[in-house]
Amino acid sequence: MNDLFKQSVNIFIVDDEAEIRDSLSRFFTYHGCQVEVFSDAKSYIDQLDQAQVGCLVSDIDMDEMNGIELQRHLQNINCIRPTIFMTGHASVDLAVEAMKLGAVDFIEKPFDPDILLEKIKIAIDSNREKIELLNRYRLLTKKECEIFECVAKGKKNKEMADNLCISMPTVEAHRSRVMKKMQASSLSELVKMSVILSK
Repeated sequence: MNDLFKQSVNIFIVDDEAEIRDSLSRFFTYHGCQVEVFSDAKSYIDQLDQAQVGCLVSDIDMDEMNGIELQRHLQNINCIRPTIFMTGHASVDLAVEAMKLGAVDFIEKPFDPDILLEKIKIAIDSNREKIELLNRYRLLTKKECEIFECVAKGKKNKEMADNLCISMPTVEAHRSRVMKKMQASSLSELVKMSVILSK
């Protein structure tokens, strides 16, 4: 495996040109990545599992749903998986617009796949921590989520008990479970987690 990645990562390729899909799939597979390819944006959306750490590499100029429409949809569902768009010279403006909607980068065709691989590494490294925290956060019950938000805002146990209409022992029990599920060793660490999740 290429030493760019400490562990296997998932790369999702969306492009309506079979030649590009096949070429990139072979390249990323050679470098030890798990690769899935899709001929259109809708197919990608239909299988989307945000729990998988990885990166979406998509053409921006596609029929039916183009890159802008895809990125807008991903933004609307709060998808945090990083997106890198492939673009022709004529569609650079679209790529810039997509970045304003949350895409992390773009690369102009034709490109050196090694440069794209480096862009993917940067995108995944910056995103991995947030995905891992989000997976922990999803283990919290509704009440534990409320406690998590209150603790992150610096509220005391008595204030939480009053606001949530529960007893102090119940607050303490929920708070203990939140710390355990989020794998936080201190209050400051839990606050930092909240900041990362809110970005």
